[in-house]
Amino acid sequence: MAWSDYMVNIAAPHSRGNAQHWLRYLSKDIDKCGTVFSSKDVENLYNNEALTFFQRITLKAAFTEGSPTRRHIRSLNEKSTLPMMTAIREKARQSSEQIDS
Repeated sequence: MAWSDYMVNIAAPHSRGNAQHWLRYLSKDIDKCGTVFSSKDVENLYNNEALTFFQRITLKAAFTEGSPTRRHIRSLNEKSTLPMMTAIREKARQSSEQIDS
């Protein structure tokens, strides 16, 4: 099965209504080194009726070099660092304290 077929037949229906899941599928195709899709593949995916409007928009943004969406997708493939985890934990603790107040 080709990657574009996989995205249309499995990834798109399986992640419909779940943005985080769709971005995870895209992160399997996009990394720091590039992508497995050609520009023609991306265009064919974009025009496929199986994708929702949201999936199409994020697909286009994911394949636009330098876009915030592409940076986010690439970051999904990076290991978390201790300072990142500490910051997330602190933010969660502060949110918890605000709710309790």
